[in-house]
Amino acid sequence: MDPIRRSETGDAEAFAEIFHRYKNLVYKTAYLMLGDADDAEDALQEVFVQVYRSLSTYRPTKGAFTTWLHRMTVNHCLNRRRRRRAAVSLDGFSAGALGTSAPSLESQMTEEAALQQALAHLSDKLRAVVILRYYWGLSYAEIVQILDIPLGTVKSRLHQALSILRRELADSQKSSIPLTVSLPCEEG
Repeated sequence: MDPIRRSETGDAEAFAEIFHRYKNLVYKTAYLMLGDADDAEDALQEVFVQVYRSLSTYRPTKGAFTTWLHRMTVNHCLNRRRRRRAAVSLDGFSAGALGTSAPSLESQMTEEAALQQALAHLSDKLRAVVILRYYWGLSYAEIVQILDIPLGTVKSRLHQALSILRRELADSQKSSIPLTVSLPCEEG
């Protein structure tokens, strides 16, 4: 029996297995969404408490466990940000996540700073689709499931977010990062 079903019966070892298998996914997503290591650590604990309480609601026929877990994590972080409403930077979000590259450590640090500043200009909704698509490499279909929004909305938000990022990076006197991200017309 898989650890999810065993956890539903109260098997603590099975839940510990789930936690160890997926803690990095939850922590990294929370860190990117919240921009703070302490907040991400709190979110990690809170999300897994929520997972423990609602594991019986997970239905494998509706999607992968990771999709369900991403959705739970993103929703938790969005709710936390709504409550907090403070400006948040995405420390540690790599420029490579959006298809850029850096030839030297100095230019990489400059690109990191410019990207962090640009990402801070995105709304929570736009930031979520950027993180799911370009940091985690999720498909449009997976993002649709996680955020529970139509495909057209996902594409629209990505287009809008990339336009904002390009504009912010172009306006920045500190960096000239060429964003080479392209959005396919249809999912492949």
